[in-house]
Amino acid sequence: MTQPSQKTPTKYRPDIDGLRAIAIIAVVFYHAAFPGFPGGFVGVDVFFVISGFLITALLFNEAAATGRLGLSAFYARRVRRLMPAALIVVAVSLLLGAFVMPPASDEQRSLARSAMAVAFFASNFFFFTTTGGYFDAPSFSMPLLHTWSLAVEEQYYLIWPLLLLLLLRFFRGTAAESTLRVRVLWALGLMSLISLAVSIGMTPEHPSFSFYLLPARIWEFAIGGIVGLAGSALYARLRSWGEGLAVLGLALIVYSVVMFNDGTPFPGAAAIIPVGGTAMLIFGMTANEHGIVRRLLASRPLVFIGLLSYSWYLWHWPLLSFYRTYSLGAKSLAANSLAIAGALVLAWLTYVWIERPARMYRKGPFRSIRATLFTGGAICLLTLALSAGLWAWRHYQQSAEAYRWITTARADRPFFVEACSQAERPLVADLPLEECTYGPDKQHPKLLLWGDSHAHHLLPMLTEAFPNVAVYELTMPRCVPLVGPESEKLTQSKSCNEFNQRALQEILALREIGLDGVVISARWPIHFGHRSFATIDQQNGALALNSQILAQLRAEMQTSLETTLSTLESIGLRVLVIAPTPQLVYSAPQCLALRGEADCHAPRALNDELLNDTREALAEVVAQHRDVRLIQLMDFFCDAQTCYSSRDGRVLYHDADHLTKAAAKDLGRYLAADLAWVRGAPAAPAPSEARSGQSASSD
Repeated sequence: MTQPSQKTPTKYRPDIDGLRAIAIIAVVFYHAAFPGFPGGFVGVDVFFVISGFLITALLFNEAAATGRLGLSAFYARRVRRLMPAALIVVAVSLLLGAFVMPPASDEQRSLARSAMAVAFFASNFFFFTTTGGYFDAPSFSMPLLHTWSLAVEEQYYLIWPLLLLLLLRFFRGTAAESTLRVRVLWALGLMSLISLAVSIGMTPEHPSFSFYLLPARIWEFAIGGIVGLAGSALYARLRSWGEGLAVLGLALIVYSVVMFNDGTPFPGAAAIIPVGGTAMLIFGMTANEHGIVRRLLASRPLVFIGLLSYSWYLWHWPLLSFYRTYSLGAKSLAANSLAIAGALVLAWLTYVWIERPARMYRKGPFRSIRATLFTGGAICLLTLALSAGLWAWRHYQQSAEAYRWITTARADRPFFVEACSQAERPLVADLPLEECTYGPDKQHPKLLLWGDSHAHHLLPMLTEAFPNVAVYELTMPRCVPLVGPESEKLTQSKSCNEFNQRALQEILALREIGLDGVVISARWPIHFGHRSFATIDQQNGALALNSQILAQLRAEMQTSLETTLSTLESIGLRVLVIAPTPQLVYSAPQCLALRGEADCHAPRALNDELLNDTREALAEVVAQHRDVRLIQLMDFFCDAQTCYSSRDGRVLYHDADHLTKAAAKDLGRYLAADLAWVRGAPAAPAPSEARSGQSASSD
């Protein structure tokens, strides 16, 4: 049945291992934040094409030669190839999570849950549902994030052989290998077109779906499969073109690694470049076995790294992640270099002691197909048991007296009422007034709190200062509370602009039924274009703006704030503008759990540098209004040298820049005289900024 002229070769290809080396170097160096690899994440796409190429050729040759597929043997090979090494890495990660991650933390819970997802070959679904996106800043605290790609491959290994088996049974009367090859190619082509359309269509609005899930990725495997089924006759005819295709393919991969970055919409249409480049490279190297590119990729150093690529991939991200978690998000190229070098050493040990023996020698639990499949099931159960162990350890830490202060600090934040403070809000007019009002007589609020999350965290301040007054909250994360023509350009968010316009309508209506004043707050420095110095914000890689752009943004913000304050003042409302809250370098609960208290405070000089321009800009606008006051916060949190993360046994922040409820209540008592002004009291005898840096008395 097999025609020699069409045979798809399946002999060992050292150049493919060299290609694996290119892919893993791109991924590892990208994760280590090495300069020159901003698009190194495309290395995963290269791996997907290689998998499609090898697996499809292997399965097709078996089907063409025997007329059947040995699924049990295939899945047993996958178990030996993937699961023993993965078990070791997951087990070590769970152990490190118990002692390196902050005690009783959400990070520990996430790690345990992600390990459970690994056991079910579904970690891509877990990260799709629990993360904002692969490129988001918090990703560094997820040691098993990289297993999403392994889950995608495992799902492909599960589905594609079954689909191929269905094709075989449907065409079981067909004896010619060439006919079967054409029909499988048609199936792969159809899969490619549908999946690519899904990827391109979903990436703009649903990038996490396209990035993490198989429907938007299967075309990459299918492209590799098409190359794998091209047949030796076609390769022979195109031999003279082989070197050119290989060079072009390699250039496209390098271009993607160097020119793409975290802001590139991906995968989508952009993935065509590295995927197409990989397909061309494999095709060209297969067509011309003696070409320079093939000999380069078959060189010993690259083959060595390629052989270790799977284990290196497994080890590198957990080590980077745990280092960054322990260092509280700080970046260090030197430390990252040590981490990936250590991961390479562990990869070699894993390859020599675990990966190669399981695949090549097949002794003990891997001695037969049945034993191997049972071992795979046992590995899944053991992974679940280890995950449950970390879950139980975290539960113990939550209840242990020694850790209670840290769990209390993390949870000590104002509760987000979904209707009152969320990213995508319903119409303000449709908001349940009582649900978003705190205090007596909820139908007639006297104060309204308006702003972003830095307004929301001040809600306990107002309820503490005004225990007998109804306070109404209208907040939206990342939405600066401004109206006017300039505000639409400043927010660059349609939902934020709509929210602010509707909030203003609500204020006008509430004024008619007794609203006395409005309190405005926001994370002002960010909206004025100033970069945060918190390590978690540094992960976003935001570029510093030049002085000209900062000056323009400052003027636009002041114009919009002027419009907002004038509008509120014109209807007889008093307005309190709350100056920026000082911030920390690290998340307070996380830092206090891992370090000494002194390491968790922030130098006042850093906050002065970050906040001074913004405070001056706000003061310039406020000074033009008789019924507007600016409330300063710096002296409550800072003395002349230090801004405190905790004081008098209280943790002041539940992350790097948002206040705990306890701190906000203390602030409400500290600012009572200033805050009373907004309801008609006389001006305080001295501005709040002139006070000493002592907190109010404790509860």
